[in-house]
Amino acid sequence: MFASLKNWYLEMPIRSKFQLWFLPLLIVTSGSIGFFSYKTASDQVLQKVAQAQDNISSQTISHLDYLAKDIYDIYNYLSLSLELHELLSPEPSFNSAIVVNNMINRLLSTRQFFQSLLIFSEGHQTIKFNSLNNNEIISFEEYKKSKIYKDTVNAVIKGAWGVEEGPLKLFIGDQRRKVFYSKVLVNPGNFEKEGLLVIGMTEADFRQSFGRAKDNVEIVVVNGDGTILSDSAGKWSGKSFSDLPYYNHDSIGNVDWSAHDNKWLISHSSSEVTGWHVLVIQPRTEELRQLNTIRWLTFGFVLLILLINAPISWTISWLFLKPLKRILKSMREVQAGDFSQQVEVTLRDEIGQLGKGYNIMITKIRELIQDVYESELSKKEAELRLLQSQINPHFLYNTLNSIAWMSYREGAEKTADMIQKLSVFFRYNLSQGADVITLEKELTIVENYLYLSNVRFADKLTYSVEVDEHLSDLLIPKLILQPLVENAVVHGIEQIEEQGFVHVTVRDIEGTLHIEVTDNGIGIDPETLDRLRAALRSEKRFVSADDTGGFALLNVRDRLLNHFGDRITIEITSKQSVGTTVKLIIRLGEPV
Repeated sequence: MFASLKNWYLEMPIRSKFQLWFLPLLIVTSGSIGFFSYKTASDQVLQKVAQAQDNISSQTISHLDYLAKDIYDIYNYLSLSLELHELLSPEPSFNSAIVVNNMINRLLSTRQFFQSLLIFSEGHQTIKFNSLNNNEIISFEEYKKSKIYKDTVNAVIKGAWGVEEGPLKLFIGDQRRKVFYSKVLVNPGNFEKEGLLVIGMTEADFRQSFGRAKDNVEIVVVNGDGTILSDSAGKWSGKSFSDLPYYNHDSIGNVDWSAHDNKWLISHSSSEVTGWHVLVIQPRTEELRQLNTIRWLTFGFVLLILLINAPISWTISWLFLKPLKRILKSMREVQAGDFSQQVEVTLRDEIGQLGKGYNIMITKIRELIQDVYESELSKKEAELRLLQSQINPHFLYNTLNSIAWMSYREGAEKTADMIQKLSVFFRYNLSQGADVITLEKELTIVENYLYLSNVRFADKLTYSVEVDEHLSDLLIPKLILQPLVENAVVHGIEQIEEQGFVHVTVRDIEGTLHIEVTDNGIGIDPETLDRLRAALRSEKRFVSADDTGGFALLNVRDRLLNHFGDRITIEITSKQSVGTTVKLIIRLGEPV
């Protein structure tokens, strides 16, 4: 499958490939722009909605705090009333009940949301105020069985908020659910508990106090213990917070207010006065529904771009491919053997440069064909000359040996030795074309060269060669020692008047070959020595062949690098009028 698709793509015309890549890129680009536009718009909408919900929750908390503070003020007023404490005393006055009832009527008549007030006390008749009806109230004994009573007793200082739930009804027969505040009455004189104060209102009036929610917006007021006091729809009052579907039915003690269901937009505020939590909730989809227009406009925009750009891109690709087709046609003619081809070039862009390059290439090929033809003739002639020259080394060896033999016969033994050494020197230098020879042969070349140099300088030169015997068969590149010795003689010894000395040592130290060539010649000045060391560290040659032997030394370095790689080190030490030492260190890997 993949192979067939690959072949199909490779055989596809470049114009179709251009369309195949351009149109999807266009779709991705325009689609990405549309997606990010929609995403940005939706984020802004959701941000504004969240800000509006935060304002609603903050305002709701403010209204409810005002309502709660008003109830706290009523409690504080009554708890400090001497008339009330006298009424709740063991021996109340005959008119204290009338005074307290009038006082409660005055307090609640100016507060439209509070319709009921109850004061329970052991051994006293319950004080009752209900502006809604005259229904019989719950007995103190029954009230003690409720959860709100236990919460009230456990929170003597703060009191407790609650809502009628289950069988609990403050006013028997009244089906309207009530939200109320319950707190223990304490005598400020002796701090004894005298009774229990309950102030309440219907849940509908409580709901009205924090305002009506907009369409699709729900406001939920939750008590600190997780009981839902009220909500804007009136369907959750009296239920537990865990019944709400927005927080995976978690209890209020374990809830993470920021980790709600993503299907909803929820703002949360809490009250420091009452400990209540206010949630403002609305479906996310309702707010995003208005963005559907942007979504469809984006889709239409992408489709319109495709319809417009498809024929335009097809035409543009033809304009680009037209000069390329001319070049392709010319190439087919060249394949057929017509090397006189040239294409007309009018463009100055990359395609124009390609056309000019093609014309230059054809011209070069035509010239190269002619050059190859001529070089083949020259090659045949060179091969003939090479065959003729192959006899020259043998002729040279035989001639030198004949001269040496004649010199011995005539008694010129020194001349005969010199010619014999020169013959051996040439024989080992040529080495039948070999690039690698044994160390023994390399040292033979060096000794012959030193012997000839000694004769040349009329015994001005003395020399010595020291080598570990077991290194004789070690294979090394040819002519790595003779150029160093020649440098010592030509650039060192030849420049002094006194007796010259060259010392060559070859040692094997723990698998590392150490070669040293030391002379007592004129030495190298510091500036040239620094340049020579820098040249050995770099990959360039900056000195000429007649400059302190630098060319020969660099040539030795290059051939050693080719043979041994980075396992070689070349060190030079020199002092003017004292001499020079060149050390080659070759890491062989193991003792030889």
